[in-house]
Amino acid sequence: MARCIKPLTDREIKEAKYQAKDYTLSDGGGLYLLVTSRKTKLWRFNYIFEKKRALTSFGAYPTVSLKQARIQRDELKERIAQGINPSQQKKEVKAQAKEDEARKQNTFYHISQLWHKSYKCNVSENYHIKLSRALNNYLYKAHEYNGVKQSIKDKPIDEVTRKDIIFILEALKDRNLHDTATRMATILQQIFKYAVTHEYTPHNIIFDIDKKVVLGKRTPTNYPTITDPKEISILLNLIDEYNGDFSTKKALQVLPYLFVRNSNLRQMEWQELDFEKNEWHIPKEKMKTKEPFVLPLPHQVIEILKEIQSYELKSPKYVFVSSIYKDRPISDNTLILALRRLGYTKEQLVPHSFRSIFSTTANTYANDPQKGHRYTSEVIEALLAHKEPNKVKSAYNRATYAEAMRGLIEWYSDYLDEVKVMR
Repeated sequence: MARCIKPLTDREIKEAKYQAKDYTLSDGGGLYLLVTSRKTKLWRFNYIFEKKRALTSFGAYPTVSLKQARIQRDELKERIAQGINPSQQKKEVKAQAKEDEARKQNTFYHISQLWHKSYKCNVSENYHIKLSRALNNYLYKAHEYNGVKQSIKDKPIDEVTRKDIIFILEALKDRNLHDTATRMATILQQIFKYAVTHEYTPHNIIFDIDKKVVLGKRTPTNYPTITDPKEISILLNLIDEYNGDFSTKKALQVLPYLFVRNSNLRQMEWQELDFEKNEWHIPKEKMKTKEPFVLPLPHQVIEILKEIQSYELKSPKYVFVSSIYKDRPISDNTLILALRRLGYTKEQLVPHSFRSIFSTTANTYANDPQKGHRYTSEVIEALLAHKEPNKVKSAYNRATYAEAMRGLIEWYSDYLDEVKVMR
């Protein structure tokens, strides 16, 4: 005959004294209270599942009352009768909760930051910084479109939908930022490719978006440039008359002769310059092509650099040092603002325009019997540090065109000097 267990009462539980050793108070049906030497009262439930004894807990008294403990016991008995193991189910619920919490932490922001960090070795330092700004300015901030405002920044990446992405692209397009929208679509594709690879999301949703349909036909945009020698003359003389910051003026004077990208010029370091060979060795980390680049320096540039060297506020690291922070180069916008001070709008001239001026001039005067030069278009492209898709040919070009590059840049520098004194 089964032993009859008298159910517990709230009074018994409250008056149960803590002792030196743990002991139990049974309520019947497998439910009992464990009174511990650590001065806690814990609910336990003993049960048999598939002929094996098992144990689970319901929490501590009085947080879980006697009534609540009995309700949980009865619910578990029903599950056991249905073939459900309460302990296993409890583990599965905890595991699912942990997985859900982890998924919530894997926001678009978090995963995109992981991608950004991993992508650093694939691009130049300057481009990596630009990517960070693009993420902050166009993918993390909330966009407003058709009266709706939303952001994917804090959304779990596996919950970001195609509609969310299309919303961002259309919002950018609506602000006449078509090129930006195209670039963001490319960045988003790389982020989701990273997320799929590392199993943060099951599918790259960007592949299912027809960017041509969303963004429409792209209108090519070209950098503004100046091709008339008289206009080039005016520009060069305005630069010489610039009365702003010393570093800014010197950077402006060098730019027409070297026509490198804005980031390369402003981050020029003294240690990269070889005054014996008159060369500038730009490390691959700073190059868009991710390949080291050696640019011959014409005597006009050497003279300007030596003038900077004699300047008493010269930076030990950067050639064109910030007027505010002596351990930093001039900022991204320094040359842009300087050109605006000279009277040129963004539709007329930007720092990148000097590359177009060189390219147009060099191609125009190629093989000109009077004022021209004898260098080929390959040499022009080599001076512009444009990447040759064929790696073998690229290595061959760097070795073959070294002297030709020097000859062409010296011809062009002399051409600018001649143009400058035009009347």
